[in-house]
Amino acid sequence: MRALALLRAGIASTVQDTGRPGRLQEGIPPAGAMDWLALKSGQFRLGHREDEAALEFAYGELQARPTHECTIVVTGAPVNLSIDGEPVDPETVHTVPPGGLIAASASTSGVYSYLHVGGGIDTTPCLGSRSTSPREGIGGLNGGYLRNGDTLPLGDQNQPEVAADPGLIRARERDVLLLRFVPGFQFGALPSHTQRSLQEQTFWVTSKGNRMGITMKGLPLKTKIQTLLSEATCQGAIQIPADGNPIVLLNDRQTVGGYPKAGAVITGDCQRLAQSRPGQRVRFAEISPEEADSVRWLEHHYTETKLQLGQR
Repeated sequence: MRALALLRAGIASTVQDTGRPGRLQEGIPPAGAMDWLALKSGQFRLGHREDEAALEFAYGELQARPTHECTIVVTGAPVNLSIDGEPVDPETVHTVPPGGLIAASASTSGVYSYLHVGGGIDTTPCLGSRSTSPREGIGGLNGGYLRNGDTLPLGDQNQPEVAADPGLIRARERDVLLLRFVPGFQFGALPSHTQRSLQEQTFWVTSKGNRMGITMKGLPLKTKIQTLLSEATCQGAIQIPADGNPIVLLNDRQTVGGYPKAGAVITGDCQRLAQSRPGQRVRFAEISPEEADSVRWLEHHYTETKLQLGQR
C-alpha cells in the first residue's frame, strides 16, 4: 500500500478536501480546506480531476517520508521546502523517491499550507468527504489532528501533472485586509454608532484564532442586545460577544450560536482572513447581496479560467 509516514506532523495538521456542506442541520460543520483556492490549485497541479484530499498544516512545520515514489507540490502559505536535505521550490512539482525526506519549515507570511501528493490522501470518506472535523471526531485519520508517527494511505498515482498560474497558489500579504460583509437582519438592531464603528475603525487579528473562527481586537462594539435565542450560523458570520471584540466564524464553527451577528463576510475574504497571522490589520466594509454575488461569480470565473489555461 502506498503511504506517507509523518515524522513531524506539525501544528494543527489535518486531512482536508473541499468539505461536507449541507450537514449543518445535523450539527456537523462543513470543515474542508481553510484556503479552498490553494487546495484546488494543488489538485490541478498534479492533474487530479476529482476532489482528492491534501494534508493541511499550519505555520509550515512538517516532515514526512513516502513509502513509494510520488509527486508532490505545496500550495497556500509559503514554506521553505527540502527533499532529502536539498532546498527546492515548493511551487514546483517534484518527484520524491521511496523513503525520501520531505521537510517544510515556516516562512514569514500566511498560516495554512497544503502538501499535495500524487493520487491524493486516501483515508476513508465520512459523510461524503475525507475532511477532518476534530470536534466531531469524524473524517481524516481517526477523526482528529495528525500526530507524529501517523501513516496516511495514498491513492494510486496515475494522473499527469499540469501547469498552473503561480498567482493562484501563493498567499499574498496585505497591509490592511478588507473584509466585505453582507449585513444580517440583526445589523439594523445595532445602535447607529456601533454600525459606524464596525466599518470606520481598524481591527487587528488576535492570537485567538483557529479553524472555528478568528477574534479581532479594536474599540469594543456595544450591541445593546440583551437577549437572543440561539440560531444557525453561517460561513463568515460576524459574531459580537459581550466583550465587544468581533469574531468571524470559519469552517469548523459551531452550527448554532446566541451572540448578535452583524452580518457575514463573503467567502473569498474569509479565505484571505484564514491566512492572516496575528497582528494583521483588517477593516470591515458593507456590501449588498447583489454585489456579493457579483464578486463570487468574478472570482469563480477568474479561477476556472486560470486553471483551464494551465491544462493547454
